Amino acid sequence: MVVRNDLNLYEVNASAWWSTTAREFRSLRSVGQYHLGLIEQFWGARLSDARVVDLGCGGGWLALELNARGAHVSAVDRSPASIAAARQQALNSCARARFFDSDLSFTPFPSTHFDFGVMTDVLEHLVDPASALREAGRLLKPGGQLFVNTFDRNLLSALVVVHLAEGLGIVPRGTHDPRLFVRPSELAEYGRAANLEVVSLGWECPRLWQTLRTRVVQLRTSRRGLGYHAVLEKRGTV
Repeated sequence: MVVRNDLNLYEVNASAWWSTTAREFRSLRSVGQYHLGLIEQFWGARLSDARVVDLGCGGGWLALELNARGAHVSAVDRSPASIAAARQQALNSCARARFFDSDLSFTPFPSTHFDFGVMTDVLEHLVDPASALREAGRLLKPGGQLFVNTFDRNLLSALVVVHLAEGLGIVPRGTHDPRLFVRPSELAEYGRAANLEVVSLGWECPRLWQTLRTRVVQLRTSRRGLGYHAVLEKRGTV
């Protein structure tokens, strides 16, 4: 029996976060590259010297990429082994990002401290995504922005993201539970409750042939897709 949304996968495979050959995180790294490009489009030079919080950082790949672009990054994840892998990689690369083993809903950071936040490939794993968005809203300065991406909850996304991708071994079995996917209307609702307003939303879907050929998820923007990314802005003035 396959356990859906098996978060223990990240703990037991943590040693593979920074491997160039292990298959466990190849698709996640590829998707991360795509979202890093979007983040650079949205925030660009503003990342330099900005305070950024990475909520659900895993092994720290995106956090260290943002740090390399001049951001002061603090990152959290609930997987102790993943945080250990992130800290080791930061040490190896002489990066100054800080990593903390923490629940996303109760982070160790002060309120209104960060200019930007990222929550990539996270919301679809949370039983209570609204609480994570509330915490993000607490952490951001007024006018600060949060980048998120997740999957839309519908039959097609369940078929492709879960049954096809996991069935073919493109992502590990048990990675996702389609019942936890978040509709854009729900994201907007949770955001409003956290004093966050959706200011940008875009759709994405896999490059099907390239993904099947390489067995690594590769994304592209689309007019409608299985997943989407959004930027939410903290209401109020600095």
